[in-house]
Amino acid sequence: IEAARAAGRKVAFTLSEVFVIDRHGDDFRALIEDGLIDILFANHTELAALTGEDDFEAGLAALAPKVPTLVVTRSADGAVAMANGERAEVAAEPIDEVVDTTGAGDLFAAGFLFGHVREESLELSLRRGAIAAAEIISHYGARPEADLKALMAAKLG
Repeated sequence: IEAARAAGRKVAFTLSEVFVIDRHGDDFRALIEDGLIDILFANHTELAALTGEDDFEAGLAALAPKVPTLVVTRSADGAVAMANGERAEVAAEPIDEVVDTTGAGDLFAAGFLFGHVREESLELSLRRGAIAAAEIISHYGARPEADLKALMAAKLG
């Protein structure tokens, strides 16, 4: 984080897993409260674990004002992003079968960040994340089997 800040870069952070929040939640909260996280990624269970709010909307309301960009995935219910008073939501990308969720959060974050660094809208960045995550959960393993750039071009035009 210090190196990123020294270089004038943004810091994206993912909460990882609930057990990690259970172990390091106070440290994560301190990073957030100290304004050291620019983009925070979480899934709905991680959001609840970090905020102590079981209600999804209450969890968003508790955390969104503390980070410039908050991105929360909701498995089959899609994803939500909040930034600068704006809220965007997308549905999950349809697939035939969920085979293996290993890497889904990482690929979602990669897709979102690809859009974000290109200064695309929250909604388009979320769509990119959903497309990337859908590809990875449709097969075993955490490496894409499809060309993600071509896949996004086909789906987004």
